[in-house]
Amino acid sequence: MGDRLPKTQPEIYAREQVLLHERQSTEIVLQAIRIGDIAIASTPNETYALTGLKLKRQSPLSKTMVIELANGGDGYIPPPEQHYLGGYNTWAARSAGLEVSAEPRIVAANLLLLERVSKLPRRTLDQSLGPAAQSILDLQPLAYWRLDEMSGPTALDSSGAGRTATYEPGVVYFLEGPGQNASNAADSDRRQFTNKQEINRAAHFAGGRITTLLPELGQDYSVALSFWNGMPFEARSVAGWMFSRDYGYSTSPQGLHLGLCGDGENAGKLILQSGLDTTVFGKSTFKRWSWGRLVLIKSGRSVRIYAANAERPEIELELPPQVAAAQVANLFMGGQSDNAQNWEGKLDEIAIFDRGLNERELAKVFAGN
Repeated sequence: MGDRLPKTQPEIYAREQVLLHERQSTEIVLQAIRIGDIAIASTPNETYALTGLKLKRQSPLSKTMVIELANGGDGYIPPPEQHYLGGYNTWAARSAGLEVSAEPRIVAANLLLLERVSKLPRRTLDQSLGPAAQSILDLQPLAYWRLDEMSGPTALDSSGAGRTATYEPGVVYFLEGPGQNASNAADSDRRQFTNKQEINRAAHFAGGRITTLLPELGQDYSVALSFWNGMPFEARSVAGWMFSRDYGYSTSPQGLHLGLCGDGENAGKLILQSGLDTTVFGKSTFKRWSWGRLVLIKSGRSVRIYAANAERPEIELELPPQVAAAQVANLFMGGQSDNAQNWEGKLDEIAIFDRGLNERELAKVFAGN
């Protein structure tokens, strides 16, 4: 290039690498100010909404505002999970030149400053229990992942049993979940997973999954979850797999996999794969970008899948003996065991039960009363 200015995008970013190499480290200015019972936290960056929520929800003072680009212009601070996805605001340049762990370090430093000026400890991040969530806990699930975390890699178990799960790279956090947009007020009150003053939160899957080992899970079990599909149905044959019980890095004759069908006459319908050879489809079509809730019940050789408000199963299947008798410990949510055609969208409020739910329990999972 010599002394001339860059003319193309490759030249611009090539020059940025030289500049970043010359600037191996930097100092940034963070502030916390208290005015009575109001707190202000600042960053010299373009700050994500999630970063602001981390500060507001954990600040010692409930009235907290976050001001970005204060006392500097040190570029975007994407949360670490965004670096994995690779949006333009993570590209190495002075516009995003801080290290991958910059965002959590800035949040941590700001929270320490907020504690100092308020002389109070930070608040904990506890999502409230609405009627629907309490109904699930009343049924004593083996594990209950509410997926309300602001960061990974651990999905906490709200059942009290400590059966945590692990987020893989390719998941982002704290998106709006189900429960706030029911069709009528009475239904909305009953189905709230949080109290009315709080937005229920969910994880958004963009190629990654949640994985866990549950060796305690026997042949009979049930799975309840809420789902929101973001994948165009015409994009591929399976829009995405939501739940999978099978050995990792493969699909085996013992596996059971639940997802949403993609391109073809069954687009938008539930799809169940049993072992290697059996695939069946549901009756109802689920729209893209809208929340649904389902329950899978496995009892003996029978598996039934219900959707909310359905009196009859969406899918009912008699399993082959090798699937019915399987007690595989590996569970995957947001993808299949072989890591193919993973879920592209949101999942929330996933509960695992160590039994096939009866009709009364099924109604309680759906109705939340």
